[in-house]
Amino acid sequence: MENIVTKRLYLVPFTLELVKAAITGNAELATLLSVKVLPEWPDEELSQSLPFIVDILDNKNPLHQKWAKPKQWGSLIIHKSENTLIGHACIKVIPEPTGTPSGSTELGYSIVPSYQRQGYASEAAKALIDWGLSQPDIQTITAGCDPDNIASKRVLEKVGMQLIESREKVLVWKLSKTATIH
Repeated sequence: MENIVTKRLYLVPFTLELVKAAITGNAELATLLSVKVLPEWPDEELSQSLPFIVDILDNKNPLHQKWAKPKQWGSLIIHKSENTLIGHACIKVIPEPTGTPSGSTELGYSIVPSYQRQGYASEAAKALIDWGLSQPDIQTITAGCDPDNIASKRVLEKVGMQLIESREKVLVWKLSKTATIH
Protein backbone atom coordinates (compact mmCIF):
# COMPACT_ATOMS: atom_id res chain seq x y z
CA MET A 1 0.00 0.00 0.00
CA GLU A 2 1.21 3.46 -0.80
CA ASN A 3 -0.17 6.59 0.79
CA ILE A 4 -3.89 6.90 0.14
CA VAL A 5 -5.09 10.44 -0.39
CA THR A 6 -8.71 11.48 0.08
CA LYS A 7 -10.34 14.90 -0.02
CA ARG A 8 -9.29 15.77 3.54
CA LEU A 9 -6.97 12.97 4.65
CA TYR A 10 -3.71 11.18 4.07
CA LEU A 11 -3.69 7.51 5.02
CA VAL A 12 -0.04 6.75 5.68
CA PRO A 13 0.73 3.02 5.81
CA PHE A 14 1.99 1.55 9.03
CA THR A 15 5.63 0.65 8.67
CA LEU A 16 7.80 -1.07 11.20
CA GLU A 17 9.65 2.21 11.77
CA LEU A 18 6.42 4.16 12.38
CA VAL A 19 4.95 1.59 14.76
CA LYS A 20 8.18 1.39 16.76
CA ALA A 21 8.17 5.19 16.96
CA ALA A 22 4.57 5.10 18.21
CA ILE A 23 5.60 2.63 20.92
CA THR A 24 8.41 4.99 21.95
CA GLY A 25 5.97 7.89 22.22
CA ASN A 26 4.01 10.57 20.43
CA ALA A 27 6.97 12.98 20.31
CA GLU A 28 9.06 10.40 18.44
CA LEU A 29 6.20 9.68 16.01
CA ALA A 30 5.54 13.40 15.46
CA THR A 31 9.20 13.95 14.58
CA LEU A 32 9.33 10.99 12.22
CA LEU A 33 6.10 11.96 10.39
CA SER A 34 6.60 15.73 10.66
CA VAL A 35 3.01 16.10 11.91
CA LYS A 36 1.28 17.12 15.11
CA VAL A 37 0.29 14.10 17.22
CA LEU A 38 -2.50 14.81 19.66
CA PRO A 39 -2.13 13.64 23.28
CA GLU A 40 -5.36 11.62 22.92
CA TRP A 41 -3.72 9.38 20.27
CA PRO A 42 -3.38 6.42 20.33
CA ASP A 43 -6.46 5.03 22.03
CA GLU A 44 -6.00 2.28 24.60
CA GLU A 45 -6.89 -0.54 22.20
CA LEU A 46 -4.30 0.51 19.61
CA SER A 47 -1.72 1.19 22.28
CA GLN A 48 -2.07 -2.41 23.48
CA SER A 49 -1.99 -3.68 19.86
CA LEU A 50 1.20 -1.93 18.77
CA PRO A 51 3.53 -4.83 19.75
CA PHE A 52 1.28 -7.22 17.77
CA ILE A 53 1.47 -4.87 14.77
CA VAL A 54 5.28 -4.93 15.07
CA ASP A 55 5.10 -8.74 14.82
CA ILE A 56 2.91 -8.48 11.70
CA LEU A 57 5.19 -5.98 10.02
CA ASP A 58 8.27 -7.92 11.06
CA ASN A 59 6.71 -11.04 9.46
CA LYS A 60 6.59 -12.84 12.79
CA ASN A 61 2.88 -13.58 12.44
CA PRO A 62 2.40 -16.41 9.90
CA LEU A 63 -1.29 -15.55 9.32
CA HIS A 64 -0.31 -12.23 7.79
CA GLN A 65 2.81 -13.22 5.83
CA LYS A 66 0.94 -13.96 2.59
CA TRP A 67 -0.21 -10.42 1.91
CA ALA A 68 0.58 -8.17 4.87
CA LYS A 69 3.93 -6.93 3.68
CA PRO A 70 5.41 -4.05 5.67
CA LYS A 71 3.33 -1.50 3.77
CA GLN A 72 0.06 -3.41 3.50
CA TRP A 73 -1.76 -3.63 6.79
CA GLY A 74 -3.02 -0.39 8.24
CA SER A 75 -2.74 3.34 8.08
CA LEU A 76 -2.29 6.36 10.23
CA ILE A 77 -4.96 8.95 9.42
CA ILE A 78 -3.56 12.43 8.97
CA HIS A 79 -5.71 15.52 8.54
CA LYS A 80 -4.24 17.18 5.44
CA SER A 81 -4.90 20.86 6.08
CA GLU A 82 -4.00 20.70 9.78
CA ASN A 83 -1.07 18.28 9.35
CA THR A 84 -2.33 16.39 12.41
CA LEU A 85 -2.52 12.67 13.18
CA ILE A 86 -6.21 12.13 14.00
CA GLY A 87 -6.63 8.36 13.98
CA HIS A 88 -5.84 5.01 12.43
CA ALA A 89 -7.52 2.39 10.29
CA CYS A 90 -6.57 -1.17 9.48
CA ILE A 91 -7.53 -4.30 7.66
CA LYS A 92 -6.60 -7.58 9.30
CA VAL A 93 -6.72 -11.12 7.94
CA ILE A 94 -9.37 -13.49 9.24
CA PRO A 95 -7.80 -16.97 9.19
CA GLU A 96 -9.52 -20.19 8.21
CA PRO A 97 -9.70 -22.89 10.90
CA THR A 98 -6.57 -24.35 9.27
CA GLY A 99 -4.70 -21.14 10.10
CA THR A 100 -4.32 -19.98 6.50
CA PRO A 101 -5.53 -16.59 5.24
CA SER A 102 -9.12 -16.79 4.03
CA GLY A 103 -9.52 -13.91 1.61
CA SER A 104 -11.77 -12.35 4.22
CA THR A 105 -10.58 -9.44 6.27
CA GLU A 106 -11.82 -7.27 9.09
CA LEU A 107 -11.91 -3.48 9.05
CA GLY A 108 -11.10 -1.42 12.10
CA TYR A 109 -10.82 2.32 12.58
CA SER A 110 -10.61 4.96 15.26
CA ILE A 111 -10.67 8.75 15.24
CA VAL A 112 -9.53 10.82 18.23
CA PRO A 113 -12.50 12.29 20.14
CA SER A 114 -11.82 15.91 19.17
CA TYR A 115 -12.20 15.00 15.45
CA GLN A 116 -15.18 12.66 15.71
CA ARG A 117 -18.59 13.38 14.13
CA GLN A 118 -17.05 15.16 11.16
CA GLY A 119 -17.03 12.30 8.64
CA TYR A 120 -13.36 11.42 8.95
CA ALA A 121 -13.98 7.79 9.96
CA SER A 122 -16.27 7.28 6.95
CA GLU A 123 -13.78 8.93 4.60
CA ALA A 124 -10.88 6.82 5.86
CA ALA A 125 -12.90 3.57 6.02
CA LYS A 126 -14.17 4.03 2.46
CA ALA A 127 -10.66 4.67 1.15
CA LEU A 128 -9.26 1.62 2.95
CA ILE A 129 -12.15 -0.58 1.78
CA ASP A 130 -11.61 0.54 -1.82
CA TRP A 131 -7.91 -0.29 -1.51
CA GLY A 132 -8.60 -3.62 0.20
CA LEU A 133 -11.14 -4.82 -2.34
CA SER A 134 -8.74 -3.91 -5.16
CA GLN A 135 -6.28 -6.51 -3.80
CA PRO A 136 -6.55 -9.89 -5.54
CA ASP A 137 -6.39 -11.92 -2.31
CA ILE A 138 -9.17 -10.01 -0.55
CA GLN A 139 -12.71 -11.05 -1.45
CA THR A 140 -14.65 -9.85 1.59
CA ILE A 141 -14.29 -7.22 4.27
CA THR A 142 -16.19 -7.52 7.53
CA ALA A 143 -16.48 -5.24 10.52
CA GLY A 144 -17.91 -5.54 13.98
CA CYS A 145 -19.33 -2.88 16.23
CA ASP A 146 -21.10 -2.64 19.55
CA PRO A 147 -24.89 -2.56 19.08
CA ASP A 148 -24.99 0.70 21.08
CA ASN A 149 -22.31 2.44 18.96
CA ILE A 150 -24.58 4.51 16.73
CA ALA A 151 -21.69 6.46 15.18
CA SER A 152 -19.88 3.30 14.09
CA LYS A 153 -23.09 1.82 12.69
CA ARG A 154 -23.56 4.98 10.61
CA VAL A 155 -19.99 4.76 9.31
CA LEU A 156 -20.47 1.15 8.24
CA GLU A 157 -23.78 1.92 6.55
CA LYS A 158 -22.30 4.96 4.82
CA VAL A 159 -19.43 2.96 3.29
CA GLY A 160 -21.86 0.39 1.89
CA MET A 161 -21.50 -2.47 4.35
CA GLN A 162 -24.52 -4.65 5.09
CA LEU A 163 -25.53 -5.84 8.55
CA ILE A 164 -25.40 -9.64 8.34
CA GLU A 165 -25.56 -10.81 11.94
CA SER A 166 -26.52 -9.57 15.36
CA ARG A 167 -24.84 -11.28 18.26
CA GLU A 168 -25.28 -10.45 21.94
CA LYS A 169 -22.46 -7.87 22.11
CA VAL A 170 -21.54 -7.24 18.47
CA LEU A 171 -23.14 -6.43 15.15
CA VAL A 172 -21.36 -8.03 12.18
CA TRP A 173 -21.18 -6.15 8.88
CA LYS A 174 -19.94 -7.35 5.49
CA LEU A 175 -19.00 -6.07 2.05
CA SER A 176 -17.89 -8.38 -0.76
CA LYS A 177 -15.90 -7.63 -3.86
CA THR A 178 -18.99 -8.32 -5.95
CA ALA A 179 -21.09 -5.75 -4.03
CA THR A 180 -21.41 -2.18 -5.16
CA ILE A 181 -19.70 0.31 -2.89
CA HIS A 182 -21.63 3.57 -2.44
